[in-house]
Amino acid sequence: MEAVKKLYLQAYFFVMALYVFFNKGIAYSFFAEAIWVGGFIILFITRKDYTFGWDKRTKILAFFLLIMVGYIAWGLRSYTLFDVIRDSFIIQYAWFAFFVFLFKDYQQKMWEYLILIYTWFPLFAFFNFYIQNFSEFFDNRVLFGSVPFALYKYGDMGVHLLISTLVLILFLSHRSFRFQLIMAIAIALNLLIITAYSRSGMLAYSIGLGLFAYFTKQHEIRTQLKQYARFLPLVLLIVLPLYASIKVKDNFQGRKVGMDQLVENVGSIFGVGKDATLEDNKIWRLVWWANILDYSTSPEFALQGKGFGMSLAESDVITTDSEDLRSPHNFNLTILARFGWPLFLLWSYWLFCLFKPMFQRKLTDRQLMISCVLFTFWLNGSFDVFLEGPMGAFPFWTWVGLYLLGDFFPEPSVSKV
Repeated sequence: MEAVKKLYLQAYFFVMALYVFFNKGIAYSFFAEAIWVGGFIILFITRKDYTFGWDKRTKILAFFLLIMVGYIAWGLRSYTLFDVIRDSFIIQYAWFAFFVFLFKDYQQKMWEYLILIYTWFPLFAFFNFYIQNFSEFFDNRVLFGSVPFALYKYGDMGVHLLISTLVLILFLSHRSFRFQLIMAIAIALNLLIITAYSRSGMLAYSIGLGLFAYFTKQHEIRTQLKQYARFLPLVLLIVLPLYASIKVKDNFQGRKVGMDQLVENVGSIFGVGKDATLEDNKIWRLVWWANILDYSTSPEFALQGKGFGMSLAESDVITTDSEDLRSPHNFNLTILARFGWPLFLLWSYWLFCLFKPMFQRKLTDRQLMISCVLFTFWLNGSFDVFLEGPMGAFPFWTWVGLYLLGDFFPEPSVSKV
C-alpha cells in the first residue's frame, strides 16, 4: 500500500509541475482532475490510516464541500451536468488540501519536490517567454482544448516567481555565489517582463515578498535579505540592458515588453496611467463587480446566490471578448455571485482564520513562507480568473494542505538542496 501511495505522490507533484511550468497551455488537459479522482481512490484504500487536523479552518472547508452537493442538485434542474460540475470545482478543488494529509509521513519528500520545481522555474519562465515570441514551432501549437501550448498568464507567473524567490532565500542560500547570481538575474528579468504584462502579477510578487521580509523573525533571514539588497545594483546593471533590448510584438491585450509599458502599468495602479486600454480594462471589471454587489443585495440572490451552471458574464449581461467567461476576475465575488452573502461571509472568515497567525507573528519561517504564498494566490485571484481553474486552484489548495499539515503535525527539517 505504501508503494501505491508513493506512486501517487510522484504523480501528484509531476502534474503540479506541469501546471506550474505550462499554466494555461494544459488547462484543458484534465490532469488535475485525474489526480483529484486518484486522491479519492487512495483515500478510500487507506481510510483506516488516514488522519487530518480538525479545527475552524478544516471544518469550514468540509462544510463548503458538503454544501456543494445541494448546489449541484439545484443547478442540474436548469443546466447541463458538465456546466454544473465545472462550476462546482471552484470549491471541489479544496479536496486537494485534504489529500495532502495522505502524505503526512512524507513531508520531507514533498518539500524536496517543491524545492526542485521552484528552483528551476525562473529559468523555465524565461524560456517560455522566448518560445512564445521567437519560436514558430510553438507559436500557435495546441495540445489541449483550443489554447496554444506556450500561452502563460503573467499574473499567475508572478505568484510562482515569488515562490521561487522565497525558495532561493530559505533553501538555496548555501549554493555558490554564481548560482545565486544567475537565479537573481533570472528572477529580476522575469519580474520586469511580468510587470509589463500584468499589474496583478507585479502586485502579488511585491506584496508577498514585502510581507515575508516584514514578518520574518529570524535574524539570519533579515541579514540574508540585506545581503541580497546589496547586490541589487549589480543585478539591475545586468538585467536592465537585457530587458531594454527585447523587441517583441504586442500581446493579445495590446501590451508589450518595454520601459514605456512598464511605467504605464505601474502608473495605472495609482490612477495616473494614460493607456486607454489599461483604464478600460480596469473600468470594465469595476462595473461588473458593482453589478454583482448590486444584485447580491436583492431578495432573489442575497441568501443563496445564482448557483451553478450559467456563465456569469452572460447572466449578468456583461459584454466581454470571451463568449463563455464564467467568473468576474475576482474569486471572492465569484463566491458572492454564486453562493450569496452567508457563504461569502463564511469564506471571508476562513481567510481571516488562515492569515491571522501571520499578522500576529506566530509562524516559523517555513509556515510564514506558505502564508505569504497563500496571500499572494488570493491577491492575484482577486484580480483575475485564477483560483477558479486548475492552474491556480491545484497549487493553491496544495499549499493550503501543506500549511495545515505543518500546524497539525510537526514538520521535519528540510535539507538544503
